Amino acid sequence: MRPPFPATAVRRALSFLTVPLLAVLVVLPAAPANAGPEDRPEGGVSDAEYFAGLLEQRPEGEAVVVHESLAGDYDLAELERSLNDSFGRLDVPYHVVASAVPENASWGRPFLSALQDRVGEPGLYVLLKPGASRVQAMARQVDLPVEEADRVLSWESAFTYYTPLDTMADTFVDTLTAPDLAERAEPRWYAALPAGWWLKHRIDELGLRTVSGPAALGEATAVTAGMTVTVWLLLTAVRSGRRGRATAVGLTARPPGDRALAAGRTLVLLAGTATVAASLIHLNTSALPKEEEQVGPPRPSLAPYVTSTVRVDRVAAQMRDDPLYVDPLAGESAEALSGIAERVAGIEPPVYTAVLPMSRSDESGGDPEVFAHALHHAMDENGVFVVVSAEAGTAPEVKAALFGVALPEEAGRYPLTDVTGTRFDYTAAQALDELLDELEKVSAAPEKEPPVPSWIEWGTEPAPEPSKLSEFASGDFGKALFAVGPLSALAVLALVWSALGAVTRMDTVPGRLLRPRADRAVRRAAKAVQKAPADRAGLDGALRETDAAMAVLGGAPDELDLVGVVVLADRAVRRLDSDPDTAAGAGAPVCMVNPLHGPSVLHGPRHRQPVCASCALLSDRMRERRTLRVAVPPGGRRPHLELDRRWVVTGYGAGGRLDAEDLMGESHVR
Repeated sequence: MRPPFPATAVRRALSFLTVPLLAVLVVLPAAPANAGPEDRPEGGVSDAEYFAGLLEQRPEGEAVVVHESLAGDYDLAELERSLNDSFGRLDVPYHVVASAVPENASWGRPFLSALQDRVGEPGLYVLLKPGASRVQAMARQVDLPVEEADRVLSWESAFTYYTPLDTMADTFVDTLTAPDLAERAEPRWYAALPAGWWLKHRIDELGLRTVSGPAALGEATAVTAGMTVTVWLLLTAVRSGRRGRATAVGLTARPPGDRALAAGRTLVLLAGTATVAASLIHLNTSALPKEEEQVGPPRPSLAPYVTSTVRVDRVAAQMRDDPLYVDPLAGESAEALSGIAERVAGIEPPVYTAVLPMSRSDESGGDPEVFAHALHHAMDENGVFVVVSAEAGTAPEVKAALFGVALPEEAGRYPLTDVTGTRFDYTAAQALDELLDELEKVSAAPEKEPPVPSWIEWGTEPAPEPSKLSEFASGDFGKALFAVGPLSALAVLALVWSALGAVTRMDTVPGRLLRPRADRAVRRAAKAVQKAPADRAGLDGALRETDAAMAVLGGAPDELDLVGVVVLADRAVRRLDSDPDTAAGAGAPVCMVNPLHGPSVLHGPRHRQPVCASCALLSDRMRERRTLRVAVPPGGRRPHLELDRRWVVTGYGAGGRLDAEDLMGESHVR
């Protein structure tokens, strides 16, 4: 363990950080930040104040506000009715805001806290936003398990980015009132794991409950396919190599492990194929999150180009009295745009300007140019219609449409379609000032009509949605198939190889495992002798070997003696085996690489030493490494072949008769 840092080192580190920390403390207060729910434009109202005013206009205790920013995807009246039905089941006062603006993801709980302070009434306060995959809720002086319900819905991945707001509300209320909520709110298995939340997310992805689910499933399937092919090829190569070596050394029988390798190849291929097939079936039969997306009616290809005129008509009515309209939720107040108001007042041709927040869920799909065309349709006036999409903390987007007027040909369309460009430091006032400078060049052109909004022109034939299979094969599919999969297979095989190596080392140096093994072998031999009939061939030899083994085991045997006991006892059992071939081969020499391997299959003058089938496939170097090693006095271990003992000299009884007294004398048994 590393020693703790000395105090001087800590003080030195803090001294180095003093200047940077002071700089951060000085800079942060001066740095601009995104507006929060209680921040407001100069002279304007905050988001919480604005929605609190709308909630006060609703029935007491049953207040639901569905903002116009949802008019593109929802029928506002129908959504409001549905939310009232859902939250009305709770029998507590509720204050619900459904809105797509502001789009700032951190707007939720601070907004609800500010909204509670503004409304000041007990009840459940709820914020519903499209694409949030969560119901933001806070309880004030009512007994509702809001925190538990939020935790359960998060753990169960109940919502995706595409879940409709009415479905989210209904599910949230069902969870709040569920009798088993306390049980479901208990910590899950992954909460205690170091990487539990990451693992939970990966499982959700493979379950196709996230946007990236198909790609994640494809990558996992590609890894499986890559591993399957790699393992199959390696097992095939190993099996073929072992068969070749068996033929080379004269081994006529099937090489040891050949059946296991053949079965392994088949199982790997079946498992890999089944996994790939199951993944494709899962992909084809599962509903993807995007398939539940709330999509309103298609955008009309004719004026007014919007799916709802509720907000358009309201803004148009106010612009007939004042050509500059500033929405209460806009990023800048009317006071901050007073200079713009002076410029557009009385200008000819008229310039109608609307500054408001927009979203992808609103009636114009978040496109200011479409909203400008809709305003002209509602007002039926010629002039320039300018729309600024402005939200607190974001750069404004300014677009315009000309009706009955035209810019000089050399001006082109660029100033009207992209005023801010990449100038993210522009305010709405600065952008409008620049645009108005350009608009001073316009002149009357009664027959001039602006082109169809580009968003409508491109959206008449929407781009085809990517198929499930294309999403499945997206991401890092190729890398997973040809790199991650094979490398993972090699890593798994390396672990298996290491495990087999550990088993081999235990086989080469059995140590303390010898005594229990010898005890079991002797008991097995004694039982076989007792059960054998008196006229069984080989009974005399089996009895003699069993007696010798028991005599040695009853003394003070060392490790080599225990090895010999196992060999004698196993040979006695084979002599009495009911299979004639097994009994006939009982006297064959044992494997001299490791006598514990049992009878040899290659022996005689043509072979340097008797070896079993497994050792026959090894090189001379590998045989030396796998030679049985036993403990010797005064310490350490040596290969058993190097010991001048009767066990070794007689090949453990295969090359000469073993006398129990001689064996006991060698091991100093008294």
